[in-house]
Amino acid sequence: MAENKQVVIPITTPMVNSYIIRGDKPILIDTGLPGYDARILQMMEENGISPGDISLIIITHCHQDHIGSVAALKQKTGAPVAIHKADAEYLKTGGSPPLHPVGSKGKTMEVLSKMMKKPVVTGLAPDILIEGEMDLAKYGVNGKIIMTPGHTPGGISITLEGGEILVGDLIFGGLVRPAAPGFPYFASSVEQLLQSIQKVLDLQPSIIYAGHGGPFTAESVRRRFFK
Repeated sequence: MAENKQVVIPITTPMVNSYIIRGDKPILIDTGLPGYDARILQMMEENGISPGDISLIIITHCHQDHIGSVAALKQKTGAPVAIHKADAEYLKTGGSPPLHPVGSKGKTMEVLSKMMKKPVVTGLAPDILIEGEMDLAKYGVNGKIIMTPGHTPGGISITLEGGEILVGDLIFGGLVRPAAPGFPYFASSVEQLLQSIQKVLDLQPSIIYAGHGGPFTAESVRRRFFK
């Protein structure tokens, strides 16, 4: 096998993170809120990546802060969009699965979310429905998609040959301490969430990238959830 020269390029904003995985071809992980396509395209340009270079857009789960710019970026890149089948119907409408708060912070966020104006997200039908593990070699990346439900029923993570894992909102960084891992504000199943986090740790990741805050070490995640 050729030497692994893949690079994870974070696209960070105050609200949410997206990522480019640059392998033989680049793939995009999540698309942020509506209007974030400009920031993502800027980061692509700064790294010498043309829109047409993107081979795949992966949505880790269907919440509006992760799918907000997917329609615009699909149009600008021409890349197929992949999402787990359990979240796919929400992508078509630009919506989100029901929110189930976790702890006091989750309940506070639930109240705040009802008070805030919801973003208008253009939905689209996905090109690829993920049902199980999916090898990314044909898209130019040495890695695969694995199932990590719990935050939403269709939550997925991306594990790379170099040991990096991108987990979407399976694990949250704090607002004050973004490198400190914690529970997401919402979870479809806390039991599934913990099982998925253990699954990630069992892969002995070198670093864990998240949709909010991070990155995290495996040891910091293990201490937070299982000690």
